[in-house]
Formats: sequence, C-alpha cells, structure tokens
Amino acid sequence: MFDKAGIQTMSHLSILPTALTDLDRLASVLTAEGYHVERNGVFTAFPGEQSDFDLMATHSRGLHFAWRRSAKSNHLELIADVERQGSAATYGPRLQRIVRLYALSQALDDVQSSALSESVVAFSRD
Repeated sequence: MFDKAGIQTMSHLSILPTALTDLDRLASVLTAEGYHVERNGVFTAFPGEQSDFDLMATHSRGLHFAWRRSAKSNHLELIADVERQGSAATYGPRLQRIVRLYALSQALDDVQSSALSESVVAFSRD
C-alpha cells in the first residue's frame, strides 16, 4: 500500500503503540531505511537556536530527524523544524514509517525472546 507521497506504508491494523526508548534499535531502523545516522552532537533546529541530540538521521533527499533523551523519562523526544524541512505531506509519513518499523522490531524481539524463554522452560522440565 502506498500513500499520497508514494511512500510504502503498512495497513492501519498494523499500528503498534510505542514510545521510542532504544537508541540502538532506532539507529538500526533508520540505517535500514537509508538514513545516515550520527550520535551525540548539536542540531540547529531554528536559525540561531541549537539543541543537543543523542541521535540524528539524515536522508539523501535532505530530510533529517533528531532525537534527544527526555530529561523527565527514558523516552526519546523528536527535535525537528517540520516547516523548514519542506512538505509535511512527505515528512509526516516518513516519521510514521520509522515509528512503525521501530515498533515492529520491538514486537518481533519480544516474540523471539518469549519463544526462547518458553523453549528453555520446556527443556528444563524434561
């Protein structure tokens, strides 16, 4: 299925609620999607305004995203100037895809971990 911007998307039934917390998982998803990933630096969000980031991803099409760890929780906060990035019609779907792939990666790891635990328990009973 493709959206209006021509970006392949998942069905609405595949939406998994998630909070981004794992920088390594996020970096892996971004790299797989063709982004160049940088760790720990300074991001110019608005002219003359800078913000520290924990992870920044830049695409060859000029799109970029940056995240920093929240001071109040373990969650990652998105730092972005959507208007300066160009069309929100392209930016929004790309961000949705990143979050969905992150959630899918997390869910698959949870299933594999659960299946492995069940195998270990079953083996120890024998």
